[in-house]
Amino acid sequence: MSSFKPLPFFSGPMIQSLFASWKSKQDKSYPFLKKSRWHLIKTDGNVSLLAALNEVEEAKGTLILLHGWEGSIHSSYIVRTANHFLQKGFSIFRLNLRDHGETHHLNEGIFNGSLFEETYEAVRILSLKTDKTKPVYLIGFSLGGNFVLRILHRHSLEKKSNQIQNLKYSFSISPALDPYEATLKMDEHPILKKYFLKAWSRSLKKKAALFPFLYEFGNISRHKSVMDLTEKLISDYSEFADVLEYFSTYTLKPDFFSKIKTPVTVLTSADDPVIPVSHFYTIPRNPYLEVVVESKGGHCGFIEDGNRNAYYWKIMERKMN
Repeated sequence: MSSFKPLPFFSGPMIQSLFASWKSKQDKSYPFLKKSRWHLIKTDGNVSLLAALNEVEEAKGTLILLHGWEGSIHSSYIVRTANHFLQKGFSIFRLNLRDHGETHHLNEGIFNGSLFEETYEAVRILSLKTDKTKPVYLIGFSLGGNFVLRILHRHSLEKKSNQIQNLKYSFSISPALDPYEATLKMDEHPILKKYFLKAWSRSLKKKAALFPFLYEFGNISRHKSVMDLTEKLISDYSEFADVLEYFSTYTLKPDFFSKIKTPVTVLTSADDPVIPVSHFYTIPRNPYLEVVVESKGGHCGFIEDGNRNAYYWKIMERKMN
């Protein structure tokens, strides 16, 4: 039985998905945004990632937020979640993945979903900057949700010195478990295909302008699907034999979940226009893993009302308390 009950007007999967990502004037004017402190993270692999920190006095703990593909620390669902939990007494780190949030200049290499090591290390470094007496919570959306699950898998297998410090609970919202199938579904939807092609093309043009001696993408607009552009980039600018090998690096198969030994809630919806819900029914039982499948919610939506309050905030508050 579904617990998420959106208002009828907001119940459609595309309305949920688009309304969650739409950046309003309010999203750009939250007072905390002007008080953020920047942290440039240098990993052992010589990768630089940028994070923003907002602290509260006597914080109950710290949240580390990971956005989705072609999102950033300024994405609507990120800033609204940050604002909500700052008011609840938590400090917040928002982490940009490589080539997101105007950070294309920080690294020569192009972002792709297989770049896990740098993300794990960045999250671990951020956790070391928090109060050692307070819990850390990890939250990811879409591709960020996929990263969260991979981070938990790695965290569960690492010795204590290489784990995420004080990690108490995590949340993975609308994660892509099979990125190959998710990309195909994205391309089946004209609105989503157009949006992601435009956003990705814009990102690649920035990269080529910054590193013209490394990249020449030609007429990017000739690519008519996300999969087509992926195949081109994997062929020309990666070590992978093809897209199947590439996508396999961050496909989360059922046996993957048995290794997770730290608590996490995975939230998805049956009407997600990008992520096939059938993948979540194959996840094996694990006492550390809670899988919540709602009938509605779209992709990273779960918007309850006109103020865009998110249903997953309630889940998070229950777990964090």
